[in-house]
Amino acid sequence: MVTAGATGTVRVPTSCHAILGYLIAHRRRRVSRSELAETLWHRNSGDHARRCLSTALWRLKRSTGSAPPLLSFRGAEELSLNWAGPIWVDSVALELRVTRLRRIAPGALADAEIGRLQRGVRLYRGDYLMGIDDEWAVCERQRLRNLYVDGLYHLTSAYAAASKWAATLEWGRRLNQEEPLREDVHRLLMLAYAHTGNRAKAAAQYRQCERILDSELGVAPMLETQELHRQLMRSTPREAAVATNEVPGG
Repeated sequence: MVTAGATGTVRVPTSCHAILGYLIAHRRRRVSRSELAETLWHRNSGDHARRCLSTALWRLKRSTGSAPPLLSFRGAEELSLNWAGPIWVDSVALELRVTRLRRIAPGALADAEIGRLQRGVRLYRGDYLMGIDDEWAVCERQRLRNLYVDGLYHLTSAYAAASKWAATLEWGRRLNQEEPLREDVHRLLMLAYAHTGNRAKAAAQYRQCERILDSELGVAPMLETQELHRQLMRSTPREAAVATNEVPGG
């Protein structure tokens, strides 16, 4: 995990990632030393767990050097991230940016907002705290991935609503790789291919949707997906989108 300090980038020892990850996941409150020790070193006895925590906290403090401390303490027992310092966390920035912009309908997003949403989505660097499989980490990992996927869909829908079909294809393909079973994504890609003059690719996208649904779930595409395919093959993309209510609105 890399975090920014006033004097540059601070590289945190791998053994301290779980501490920062837990404090980030529970950033709206202070956490006790006992809770940290019992959660992160739950396979050890109480005294051993607290010694492990003390060692990790010492390594974390040492890693910052002359930079402002990463942690804030209240008394001898409670601690949190030092949000008053020059600290920046990509997962927190992702959540703040994507959550706010997702409250705005795709068709109502201005170009500048779409740009901010795109930059927010780019902050996702992969699964949170890979290699740590405790329940708290798995839940936070899934929550952030869901937020990323939702942000991707909102961004793709916003580009489609703005008739920016090349960008719709770029981000829709990324989302399709992450969530290949989502028919709403297949439909957006079908529309984008058709709008860019490539009906053959639109038809191929539909066949891909058919294949993966059949192999993974043993089902056929939804009626609206089938209807969009038929409409695209016999009418203009805009007529097909209107007929199937597929273009995201304001």
